Amino acid sequence: MNLVGGLTGRGPSWRATVDMPRALVVALHLRDAAGLQVRTEHAPPPLEPSVDLDGALVQRATQAAAEAWVPWWHGLLARNPEFSGVPPLVPDPFPELPVDLRALIGTGLPAADAWFNARKREDLQALRQGVRPAATPRVGLIVNEVEQELGRAAAPFDLLISILPVTGLWGRRARRDHVLISRSLAAYEDGVAALLEPVVRDLAG
Repeated sequence: MNLVGGLTGRGPSWRATVDMPRALVVALHLRDAAGLQVRTEHAPPPLEPSVDLDGALVQRATQAAAEAWVPWWHGLLARNPEFSGVPPLVPDPFPELPVDLRALIGTGLPAADAWFNARKREDLQALRQGVRPAATPRVGLIVNEVEQELGRAAAPFDLLISILPVTGLWGRRARRDHVLISRSLAAYEDGVAALLEPVVRDLAG
């Protein structure tokens, strides 16, 4: 997790958190490994590296499971005050999830967690080599520009930038204070600047 932020004499002014959330990646892994056909505005492209179909999950990939995946995904994108990032993978209590989706999660969670942990190790290795997402410094630069234009400190905000290991240069504003971006876009300075600038200006102005 990377944090950047600004300070005023009275304390924190703004904060941006850049992270790869386990819950979102696991949900996408289950979608891809089961071959779920889902339709939702903010569903990202397929994972990268690509995930093979899992026969045990394909057997559980019912229409009911696909339909339940969509509201589950939107629930994971919600930023609730009690969570610093995205909500946990499953609600409490667990039985609130529809039975077909619960069965899919129960079967596919170990492989999804292993895949997620492998991507986190890759990111840690990149950090050790000095490679950081372009999104981290870009937010601060945009805030500085806004403050110079306005002649005052940025309005307080708390922006969550979720980096997802999905294909292509892809990004979406999922909520007013939550942005989804692919790994490739996170590393592409001009591309991530184009996505983040209107978001940060909206929050900081």
